Amino acid sequence: MRNPAIRVLAITVLLVAAGGQDGWAQEARQDLPTVAVLDFTGFLLGQEGNSAPLGKAVSAMLITELSSRDGLRVIERYRLQDILTEQSLSLSGRVDEETAVQVGRMVGAQYTVHGQVSTVGNQTRLDMRAVDVETSEILEARKLTGQTSELLSLVVDMADLFTRELQLEPPSDRPEVEAIPVAATIEFSRAVDFEDKGQVEEAMEHYRRALEIHPDHRDARKALDRLTGEGGSDR
Repeated sequence: MRNPAIRVLAITVLLVAAGGQDGWAQEARQDLPTVAVLDFTGFLLGQEGNSAPLGKAVSAMLITELSSRDGLRVIERYRLQDILTEQSLSLSGRVDEETAVQVGRMVGAQYTVHGQVSTVGNQTRLDMRAVDVETSEILEARKLTGQTSELLSLVVDMADLFTRELQLEPPSDRPEVEAIPVAATIEFSRAVDFEDKGQVEEAMEHYRRALEIHPDHRDARKALDRLTGEGGSDR
């Protein structure tokens, strides 16, 4: 099903038929603007030629960063994945604005963020597009570049750009952004991918490996706590 409009229409019909749309939308419709972060596309080449889905890692990290901001409600990544998985649907490949708008409407989000990430050597580039679901207007379209070990800093900058468009102030007590070893980013990326596939044990193993390499990896810690029931998640 190559036509994005047809694919989105099919997704919408399935969700309505399953009765899932209303529940998700009602939970998201609150006084605060709701944001859905879709998976970024892009891979990072690891040792021995093995690749890791870096785009998924960027999506997970951006959700954590935006969730720390006042004035926003962010749909948890695993919940967005759950609704797609339940319907045996996937948004693999590059997401266009039309698809982003339609998915945002399904889950009751006022804004969606999507994009792609690419690496060349030790350099990484993030391409971000933030879309107003109601008007289909592109609020922000930026390219950010930096060293791969500074990925978290790029994600924080990306969150700043988006929230500035919503006239929200960045956190005043933000902790210093630390560099993350590339090896830890690779392990985290693979963990997110395993979790998407429902392979929880493998996901936890790679989250643990990421923490062994970088004990302060906040996203790996958050995900591991959630999967082990230590983070108070309702999953």
